Amino acid sequence: MKNIHNWLLNFAVMAVLPGVAGAAGTYYNNSVYQRYGAASSGNSNYNSGYNSGTKYSGQYGQKNTSYAGNRNAAQKQNAGRANAKNNSSKNNGKKQGWVFAAGLTHELANWNFDMNSAGSQLHYDNLMWNVIDGQATYYFGDSVPLQAKIGARYGMQFDESPMIDDDISKGGYIVSEWTDGANPPNVLGYQTGHALSVGTSKDGTQMGFNASIGLTDYFKWNGIKMTPSVGYRYLKYKLSTKRNYGVTLDIFEATDQHAYVTCVSGYMGEIQCDPFLVFIGEDGQAVTGRLLQDNGTLTYIIVPSNTLQNILGVDTGGTYYYEQAGTSHEYETTWAGPYVAMDMEYQIDNKNFVSGGIELGLPVYTSEGNQPYRYDWAHPKSVEDSGELGDAYHIGLNAMWKTMITNSAMLTLGFTYDYYTVSNAKATTYLNSGYYMGIYNEDKELYNDEDTTEEEKALLAEEMAAIDAYRAAGWKQETSSEINSLYRSMGIRVGINVKF
Repeated sequence: MKNIHNWLLNFAVMAVLPGVAGAAGTYYNNSVYQRYGAASSGNSNYNSGYNSGTKYSGQYGQKNTSYAGNRNAAQKQNAGRANAKNNSSKNNGKKQGWVFAAGLTHELANWNFDMNSAGSQLHYDNLMWNVIDGQATYYFGDSVPLQAKIGARYGMQFDESPMIDDDISKGGYIVSEWTDGANPPNVLGYQTGHALSVGTSKDGTQMGFNASIGLTDYFKWNGIKMTPSVGYRYLKYKLSTKRNYGVTLDIFEATDQHAYVTCVSGYMGEIQCDPFLVFIGEDGQAVTGRLLQDNGTLTYIIVPSNTLQNILGVDTGGTYYYEQAGTSHEYETTWAGPYVAMDMEYQIDNKNFVSGGIELGLPVYTSEGNQPYRYDWAHPKSVEDSGELGDAYHIGLNAMWKTMITNSAMLTLGFTYDYYTVSNAKATTYLNSGYYMGIYNEDKELYNDEDTTEEEKALLAEEMAAIDAYRAAGWKQETSSEINSLYRSMGIRVGINVKF
């Protein structure tokens, strides 16, 4: 009977403990089976204690204490896991709130533009910039997967770099058309100029800003989070040239398509050209030469031998060497317009991330230039080039490695690349009205001189008419579809990101 009583008591206690264990399991997942096992073991101890005369109330109280301790431990463990989860979310860069970024970039760049009809090219090579930048991004959070970003940058030219003003590679430029004295006149040939100068660029500056709105991590693929965005970007740089050294050479050509006259073909097809020369006679007028023909092709000019004794001097045209110690070229160029972008991020582990992005933009191009040594041009704005929306485009690339140094700060190291280009932009040249009006007044005085021949008057009238046309146009000349410009840069960037 005693054994039956003990068995019934043991069964009653065992029947109660699983219910208690199940209640604890609502606080601590997957704990029912473990606690059931612990209760069974405790029940066995209880039974053993009962048989050895241990008080039931003491054993039951002990089991109650054990349960309460387990429950408190489970709650602490849950809290610990919650804190760990929160810390993990923080360490994993949960995108909510403000993130501020700052960095230093060392960039290598070059800028060049060429002219379609003028036959000129100008390029700044091996530009080096030190650029500081700052950026603020606000993430609206998971419920609103939206982000707003604004950034600014300022750069200073590092060291010196060369500038080349090339009026040779594209064939040069027409200086004058030469004709004989016939009526109507026959074209004898074209005096064309060919110039090249090399200067030193330093102390340039650049600045820019951008603003955008994006959909945070809107696309996901194999652990890669992608954020599309639209925005506006502005970039302006200012470059100047000093210590410019150059040479210029005028030659004589048969046509305005640059078929050579005073040139000979040398070894392996090398072409050598003599400079254009004008012989001045006793009367101060140019001595007219005659053209020799070889199978109908104009070759060169010979001055008649019977006039050589009357030569007083020789005019070499635009053939000379020059030095310009001060500022010879100065340009301020802007690329500004809308863009679309896609940024991507991949988390390597709790502390390390890699990211990259591509940007496609449609900037509007403008460039203002000043060449102080050009006395026939206006100053401080001598030239202006401009394009419309759609004439230019921009491609921007970036890649970044980021590592957590604290729970709220990241160290970043990355690469940047930018490519800006415009085709067939409009070119405007601003003329020095004082210089041209001086010529106009001299021409008018000569025109009214009674000793001026009718032929000379016709030439003077033609020149005055051209100056009148400049004046009517506001002392400027415009050429559409003239400028092709290209700016590209790549840089290494070091920075820090801080979350708030």
